[in-house]
Amino acid sequence: MTVLEALNTSSVFRSEKDKNKNMQKEILIQRSKGAVPRAAVKTDFPCCLIERDETLEIEFIKDENSSTNQTTADPSLLSKSKPETLVTFLVKKDGGQKVQCLLKSNALRSRVQYVCVYAFKGENVKTALKRDGRFNNVIFQKHCALSEFGSEMHELSNPVDDLDGKAFQVTEPNILGILRDQFPDLLETLKKREKLKNKSEVQKFFREEYGKSVENFLEVKKVKQLMKLSDSVCQIRKGGTREGTGFLLFNRFILTNAHVIGIFTDLTKVNAEQFTAVFGYEDLDSKDSKCIPVKQLTDYFYGKDDKGRHLDYALLELDVDKMAECPNLFDSYSPNAPIKKGQICIVGHPGEGVKKMDPCFIIERENRLEAAHKHASEHQHLIHVINEKCVEEKWDFSAYENQFTYDSCFFHGSSGSPVFDVDCNLIGIHTGGYKYKTKGDKTWSVMEYGFSMQPILDNIIAVARIKGFFHGTWNQSNKTCLKCFK
Repeated sequence: MTVLEALNTSSVFRSEKDKNKNMQKEILIQRSKGAVPRAAVKTDFPCCLIERDETLEIEFIKDENSSTNQTTADPSLLSKSKPETLVTFLVKKDGGQKVQCLLKSNALRSRVQYVCVYAFKGENVKTALKRDGRFNNVIFQKHCALSEFGSEMHELSNPVDDLDGKAFQVTEPNILGILRDQFPDLLETLKKREKLKNKSEVQKFFREEYGKSVENFLEVKKVKQLMKLSDSVCQIRKGGTREGTGFLLFNRFILTNAHVIGIFTDLTKVNAEQFTAVFGYEDLDSKDSKCIPVKQLTDYFYGKDDKGRHLDYALLELDVDKMAECPNLFDSYSPNAPIKKGQICIVGHPGEGVKKMDPCFIIERENRLEAAHKHASEHQHLIHVINEKCVEEKWDFSAYENQFTYDSCFFHGSSGSPVFDVDCNLIGIHTGGYKYKTKGDKTWSVMEYGFSMQPILDNIIAVARIKGFFHGTWNQSNKTCLKCFK
């Protein structure tokens, strides 16, 4: 039930609302409780979010934008909503320096300091603000974010789950100004590290580095090929929560990391039917996304195998007959593709957001320690945090033969992403990073890592043979063996 529906059960309210003087006016509803009292809620605000002894202040106001405070949420969604599926957060009526005209209604702006927004867990901030309807479109056209008043910034693409009960101001981060302020120090650090003497040497260095980082994946043929392969990449969700990334390996089976679905030991019990694979999530407002429920957990492994290699994978069967529109990435697997050096490209859903790709270079095994020292030297102010995390998690950059490392911008939400080489061969699965956090919960990473496909496929085939799914012989040229799964 919504607040308006509850109010309409009162004869006193109905009588007041039906008076001629109030017929053309808007209903202003303000809460008495919350992080900021007197925050305005909409008429479609769910009653289950109002506290039992809370008093609501009702006022009829003349508003030229008479539609901004009306019900906009799907009634069927609200009727099924429970408090545990919803969050609320407060937004200040005045935005930052560049987004001051935040609310559509002048009448609302003149009467309240904050508006209270409700949202469904799992959706992003932009979706919640758009559905609310009280905000000017300018905040969706600019690169705006929610600022926790000098603390953490929350992008509009972020899920709303962490915003519950907090107050924010809409701002447009001065990214350019921040970069300008940091540039002199960054330039000096670069000169010392690369032993560059003057401006021309710096320019030459950037030209060479940029060229190396993009030349392979700039070929139109390879870009087209990657675009096609990326159709098979999906976001793994549990209810409304974004857990990680996965990809269609063959038939109707997707591969992801075991830890993405909550498996951290061989004894972990997981209800796979709680998960959904979302294909085509490439835009915040995408209506082309395809959500397919998981039917069952077919196979998984977390830990060391009998050869001392680390495995972290889960094979999930989708509740669908076939995925004809998506290529089987197993067909792109090449057991002979080198994974010790060279350029790679990761495709996934970093930051729990839309699908992205990141071309980067493998850090060769013999260079990993040097890369870690280099990262530490560039972040001297965080060295104690890095050291603590290193000791706590017993970091070993060369512990596993089947591990390969790289420097990527893919963090939380991208575990389970496919990794391709320069020839668009599937070579591995992105699994994690040597991460640490600072004040404000900003995440940093010394380097990221993935695991090669061969041991994973070996294990899947072994399990299939034990279960009677497969009776053939696995070898490097046999690309049909996994099609035996029914």
